[in-house]
Amino acid sequence: MARFIVASTPIFGHIEPMRVVAADLVRRGHSVTFLTGTTYEDAVERTGSTFVPLLGNADLTPERLARVQSEQSAIAPGPARVEHGLRSTIIDAVPEQFAALQRIFAQHLEEPIVVIHETLFGGAWPILLGAPGLRPRGVVGVGVIPLTLNSIDTAPFSFALPPDSSPEGRQRNRALIDQGMQALAPAQAYFESVLRRLGAVREPPFILDAMTLLTDRYLQLTIPSLEYPRGDAPAGLRFVGALPPAPQEWSVLPEWWPDVLRAERVVVVTQGTISNKDYGELIEPTLRALAGTDVLVVATLGRAANITSLPGNARVAPFVPFDALLPHTDVLVTNGGYGGAQLALGHGVPLVLAGVSEDKAEVTARVAWAGAGINLATQTPDEASIRNAVDAVLNTPRYRARARELQLEYARHDALGAIHATIADMLRDDRNSNP
Repeated sequence: MARFIVASTPIFGHIEPMRVVAADLVRRGHSVTFLTGTTYEDAVERTGSTFVPLLGNADLTPERLARVQSEQSAIAPGPARVEHGLRSTIIDAVPEQFAALQRIFAQHLEEPIVVIHETLFGGAWPILLGAPGLRPRGVVGVGVIPLTLNSIDTAPFSFALPPDSSPEGRQRNRALIDQGMQALAPAQAYFESVLRRLGAVREPPFILDAMTLLTDRYLQLTIPSLEYPRGDAPAGLRFVGALPPAPQEWSVLPEWWPDVLRAERVVVVTQGTISNKDYGELIEPTLRALAGTDVLVVATLGRAANITSLPGNARVAPFVPFDALLPHTDVLVTNGGYGGAQLALGHGVPLVLAGVSEDKAEVTARVAWAGAGINLATQTPDEASIRNAVDAVLNTPRYRARARELQLEYARHDALGAIHATIADMLRDDRNSNP
């Protein structure tokens, strides 16, 4: 019997989709070990998986992650900030991730093992680059952020530019790729030095490419219409649609839920689960911008908190289950979390987006490029911009029409089925090649 190791960087937005994957594998009768940070032991065990903790630099506790984010926000936008993020959340974690995987492999020598990891987890990279140690039967990457893979057909990740495969566009793309690789040369050199210390003998790809290329298969959690086309994409890359949301303990509807059911038009605003420390960035200006209008505004805060001076047409809760809320939503105003934006589009809901932190500049750019929303391209939009964008999305039919087209495309995919089928094919191919 095979054993599956689900591995995730301990960041909430990365853990949650991998919890869904792990729970599905358990439901199908498989043995699953879940490797992640100590903070998430209870959440992992609720999936039915066996929890194994990451230690040392790989254990990004909330306190450590908050410190990293604070340090990063103090650095001016640009290569230095990106380098800090790569070092602190990815590269420095690789040695302990690698060691933890090796310990698990050693405990299950009689079982074929497949590793299924999210985008940022690099613990399998050393062994795939020739480091000594035990090797799994296969490694499957699951893309929980937009593709970071460089391509001649689009600008590099972090530039938030639309794709362009024309001769002029490809010239632009080549220049920007060169610029980006030169700017991140120190991070790449550090990345290579860490891998060499672990025994890797083959040179790794550029780190933003490695996230996709250093896997046997890479399954991107989106649909083709929400990712820039790449004529030079690797054969192992597949788009599998979006996952269903993870079951939540806070699924009880708020007492004002009947107001949602009675409202003619509902606008939801959220800052997600990471960039929600300062509601003055998006939630509060949205509440003020839409105060006194003929819409019901629902703000989901992402944590236990209060909003003062709440307008009469607004309702607030720490959490509201989106699978219940989105079918009644006309517009989602969001800072651009990847999972939340896709969940909205999976319900046919158009968006107004305002976020540039983490991967959000790329998420917001893709939604606007796909025609399903308006990107305000800032972390702190003013009230007039929010009001005008919401009015435009509410009153311009093409946004809703495009969101519903994408909804149909999502419905044609089964992400969990595709992940399971990929693993099964990998094990079957291995048996056939090793009679």
